[in-house]
Amino acid sequence: MSRTALEDTNYELIKAHVLDPDTSPLSPEKKEMLERVVSASKILDKNPIQKQAVAIHQQKYPHISRAQAYEDLRFAVRLFNTLHTFDYDLWRNWILSDIVKNIDKCRNAESEKDRRVIAMEHANLIKILGEKPTELPDPKRTEKHQFYILIQNDNRKVKIDINNLKDLPESALRELNRAIYGGNEITEADAEEILNT
Repeated sequence: MSRTALEDTNYELIKAHVLDPDTSPLSPEKKEMLERVVSASKILDKNPIQKQAVAIHQQKYPHISRAQAYEDLRFAVRLFNTLHTFDYDLWRNWILSDIVKNIDKCRNAESEKDRRVIAMEHANLIKILGEKPTELPDPKRTEKHQFYILIQNDNRKVKIDINNLKDLPESALRELNRAIYGGNEITEADAEEILNT
């Protein structure tokens, strides 16, 4: 008989264990694993260097191997929100998977209790996915705003509207280039050399 991994354990079972550890629905192996992973997460919060965190974790749990200690730390990084990277996608997909499984189980049964569970899980889906926005983003929003390039040369500041930049005459663009780059104007030969490299 194969045992399910802690990651595959129903979210509600883990939540029940956290809320009331005395009457936990988790098996003793999963309780210990969850306890080790939570501990590893707390250790990583205080000691983000993995080598040090593994040493502390092994002191707390002397019966585990070094490889298991590293595995506990990797698992803690994946599951818990700590100072290190947190995989929100994994967490969200885990919850979504449980919700979909619950809906599938209850869909075939036709009792009032199952219909309530489906309604509750649909409400949970809306909480996780969010409501449809009432107003879609305006694709022409950038056209409604003015954007400027602020050029500072010595103590002079020049504000140039990006929309008007393309309308400037070539002589003004050359003068702007000279002001910005201090007169080191690029010749046609330099431009060709840059393009060829």
